[in-house]
Amino acid sequence: IVSNTTNSRPESLLSTHKRETGGLSGAPIKNRSTECIRTMYDLTKGKVPIIGVGGVGNGRDAYEKLKAGASLIQIYSMMVYEGPGVVNRIRKELGDIIVENGYKSVEDVVGTDHMDIYWSKKEERVRRRMQEREESEKKVVEL
Repeated sequence: IVSNTTNSRPESLLSTHKRETGGLSGAPIKNRSTECIRTMYDLTKGKVPIIGVGGVGNGRDAYEKLKAGASLIQIYSMMVYEGPGVVNRIRKELGDIIVENGYKSVEDVVGTDHMDIYWSKKEERVRRRMQEREESEKKVVEL
């Protein structure tokens, strides 16, 4: 899980509670969280699944974290504010954005901000799917 909270307070924070201590989460850490995900994806060359969290309030936020390298998205603060229905809203928005951008699945989006790593992983996925298809065809022939 990358970047679900921070103890620091950005200068841009407007809340009257900005001088309080403790963890800060939600929208104020969205951009910083996405950059942490991007850095971790680079460091691991996309070989370690990353759960992206921090400031996910809509489908666009989730999409940005996926492009940065998150394999999964965790929603917390918005669940507190909007309740469990927020999951369906974000999921629908994300699905629409994925299709609008010419992708077919979440897996196709993960890491697209890192084209060198992305294409290497895409080749692996295609190879794996071809092997699975060949094995499946062999089983059919054997029957």
